[in-house]
Amino acid sequence: MGKNKYFSTKSVFGQLISLIDDSMIQKAVKKHDSDRYVKHFKWKDHLFSMVFVV
Repeated sequence: MGKNKYFSTKSVFGQLISLIDDSMIQKAVKKHDSDRYVKHFKWKDHLFSMVFVV
């Protein structure tokens, strides 16, 4: 059985997350200082959880 060229080892969620440009979001985080008081749940974790919920 040959490999299908459309099959990916990543999940659909992983493929969706890989399309997000981190540098653009990082600029907005720095501009608005949104991670100022955060110790554990950083912007990337919050973004991933919100995308997963949607």
